[in-house]
Amino acid sequence: MKIKYWIPAISLLFVLNLLFIAGCSQATTKMTSSPVTTIPTTPDVPTITPSDAYNLIQKNIGNPNFVILDVRTVDEFNGEYITSAINIDFYSPQFKADVSKLDKNKQYLIYCRTGVRGAFAVQIMIGLGFKKIQNISGGITAWIKDGYPTSGLTTTGSTPAQPITTTPTTVPAQLLSGLQLRVSVNTTSLNSGEALQISVSEYNILATTNEVSSGKKWGVDGLTLGACPNVYVQPFGVAVFHGHYTAQNILQATPLDIFAPVACPNYIRSITGYIFLPNSINATVIPAACYLTPATPMSAIITVNGVYTQGNQLNPLDPGVYTIVAGDEWGTLDFLYVSVE
Repeated sequence: MKIKYWIPAISLLFVLNLLFIAGCSQATTKMTSSPVTTIPTTPDVPTITPSDAYNLIQKNIGNPNFVILDVRTVDEFNGEYITSAINIDFYSPQFKADVSKLDKNKQYLIYCRTGVRGAFAVQIMIGLGFKKIQNISGGITAWIKDGYPTSGLTTTGSTPAQPITTTPTTVPAQLLSGLQLRVSVNTTSLNSGEALQISVSEYNILATTNEVSSGKKWGVDGLTLGACPNVYVQPFGVAVFHGHYTAQNILQATPLDIFAPVACPNYIRSITGYIFLPNSINATVIPAACYLTPATPMSAIITVNGVYTQGNQLNPLDPGVYTIVAGDEWGTLDFLYVSVE
């Protein structure tokens, strides 16, 4: 009697065990088949190798319709950059608004540090209507690894000081005897007819007093300082050109007539040198004139009122890219670029 009921009991336990195993298997299957959260897939981004990018840049030297765009942060850009690039920070909340003001008919070469931000920037710009645009694969990291040249202050061991205005220069200046020529603007994009403020200075990056002899090696003709404040003091000048120019072709261009007709920095002066204070734009002029304080700021803020003179007629700045060039009496040139909508 006991054996009769024992066998069905074993069978029942076996069936219940199978059902338990099946239930566990189904539960496991449900857990592993749940969707995993990932970055959404995006359309393919037009890319270009550092080698092809270098060749493309060489073919387009002096071409105003070709733009190199660095989308890294300002600090990254100021450290090292591809020569002639302009900078618009991808992380800036104004990034989309800023790039939307660029000329969509031009050709753009984009890069960041490793290629990721550049890829997303390209996607945004394609969505805005840009057609001719490529991202350097691997970014500036791959560019440097492959041995292609860069500009900047990375190799000097010095940290560049912040520019006068809140918007930093797009191209760090060369160094000469411890001096750094700096130029910045209040905005990199403006509407036609709007005023543009340009800040320029000569800065002593040394932690010691720096005595520098006066020079006469102006790298570009037509440099002015607007109303020419302290005309016998400032060792630099500014010019504005319509189009995208670099150090390789700037001598072929003619600056717009937007300042006073006198080329202030090119005055024949009696100055023999400057004694800059440590880490400062303040310098004593040699010989010091009686109306000057012992330490005079080697800086100026110039306003471009959004118009230029052509004959006797005032014309608003036409839409497009403009090159701003600052130059000092020792031959240093500093470039940055703004766009006019």
